[in-house]
Amino acid sequence: MSPSVAPKADAAQLIETIYAVAARPERWEEIIAAVGAAPQAGPEADAALANLRGLEDDAPSGGKPDLGVILLSPAGGVVGWNSAGEAVFRDRLGVVESRGLRFFNPSNHEALAHARARLADSRASQVIVKFVQAEDDDPHFAYMAPLSATPAQMIIDIPGADRASAALIFPAVETTDHLWRTIRESFGLTPAETRLAARLKDGLTLKESAEDLNVSLNTVRNQLRAVFEKMGLNRQSELVRALAQLSALSSSLQSAAPATVAATEAGALASAPPVLTHRLPDGRALAYRAYGDSAGRACMMVHQGLGSSLLPRGTDQLARDLGLYIICAERPGTGRSDPRQEPSFAAIAEDLVGLTDALGLDRVRIAAFMNGAAFALAYANALGPRAGRLLLASARPTGAEPETEGDRSHPIILLRRRMARSAWAVGPLYALLRRRLSLRQVETMVRTAASAPSDGAYLRSHPDVTTYIYDYMSEALSRGSKGAARELVLCANTPRLDLPRLSASVSVWYGADDPGGSPERMLAWLGRPCAEVRVVQGVGHYLAHKHWPDILAWLAADEVG
Repeated sequence: MSPSVAPKADAAQLIETIYAVAARPERWEEIIAAVGAAPQAGPEADAALANLRGLEDDAPSGGKPDLGVILLSPAGGVVGWNSAGEAVFRDRLGVVESRGLRFFNPSNHEALAHARARLADSRASQVIVKFVQAEDDDPHFAYMAPLSATPAQMIIDIPGADRASAALIFPAVETTDHLWRTIRESFGLTPAETRLAARLKDGLTLKESAEDLNVSLNTVRNQLRAVFEKMGLNRQSELVRALAQLSALSSSLQSAAPATVAATEAGALASAPPVLTHRLPDGRALAYRAYGDSAGRACMMVHQGLGSSLLPRGTDQLARDLGLYIICAERPGTGRSDPRQEPSFAAIAEDLVGLTDALGLDRVRIAAFMNGAAFALAYANALGPRAGRLLLASARPTGAEPETEGDRSHPIILLRRRMARSAWAVGPLYALLRRRLSLRQVETMVRTAASAPSDGAYLRSHPDVTTYIYDYMSEALSRGSKGAARELVLCANTPRLDLPRLSASVSVWYGADDPGGSPERMLAWLGRPCAEVRVVQGVGHYLAHKHWPDILAWLAADEVG
């Protein structure tokens, strides 16, 4: 269905389309037409939402992800656990005792010992353990990781962490993500076998996988038999189930990835600083990363919508070289930050000011991207004279903007325009995105977003950027989709910002080929002059990716006047 051809104009049609895309993600562009025909908020929309089932966030809103954690001593004894860890273990495998884990199935003791030995002998930051459940032969999988490679937020409240050397981590829910590097290291899968497993997890049949991999059906059958043998499985359904169990942990464990820096954007996650947590006065956690030299010039990076604190590869070292101390916080309800019940620009700015004060930062330079622009302006307004220069790159004004004829050749822009008009649909759409998020799906969307020829050329020469985008989207949605959805609704419902204390000099950068914004529209929305307007040739809305070193150099440059 073409995005420009509208289906029947009612809310129920949009919900039906969401279900159809949930089953077949490759049809995602049908959402654009369905949102375009959907009504604005009203009784019909409320009735449609009331009938929506099965796309709610798996993780509860607020609180930590419900992952089961059991802490082990160097000798293998149990020194601590959380309630989810005890419950998931007792439900499936055995009993948690102070002297160790007592399995219902004795073969699991051998599996655990083998995993401990493999972890000690390898360079992997985690290994996967296959346990056999109590009542049948169905497998259950868990991660084992050294305590030093386990994210601090997982163990901070567990007594006994000071005596532990490793953590056993059990999935509590099924999500969509993967950690293929660990699967290969744990079970010895070849790259070809891993690629096949990834496609089967994404819902492809054996025949479709063979076509996608450009090999014969007989070849993938042989590869599947090898996967079964190595992972101790018997059926394809068991493989998909096992991969779903393992996937449930990947977002939470990503900060524990091996410290291997690849020479591409795909290495951003592995080389990123750890995620830190600031406790706000009301008890909520505000997650952030700190890049560069803590004695350097203070900067606040404000990520775009559906973004996290993950910045491009090399940011930490480049910031050190330039004498910068860059903080990037994850806004309420995204990434690892706890949500606010009723988010507002002023309230979110207050959170960022609290973090700024806690870190002892005085004058702060700010850079923001796309939908993060309005949040950066609100933060600069709250800081008042403490805010230094402010850069808005590829900025998107708040409020609903009318569709133009030119938008029809840019599907992602068209979708954003229509979502802003029918904001009630943002929640289920983001829940759908989170449920079906995979590298394959992100590749499709990123290619579609590169509707300007210069952006398409950039992605073809830098295909690893897609992996980076997938990683920060995975982080953004790791706790749920509600925070990101509420943020987009807030932007759609706020035509303008009141910025009486904004004193920072503002610079505006746009790619010359950006189909979603322009300096003229931004300046009209902002309603005040800017210190600098820069139009960069040969790029569209991937400006920040292509010119990341230039952005950091701008932050490091001396202020004029």
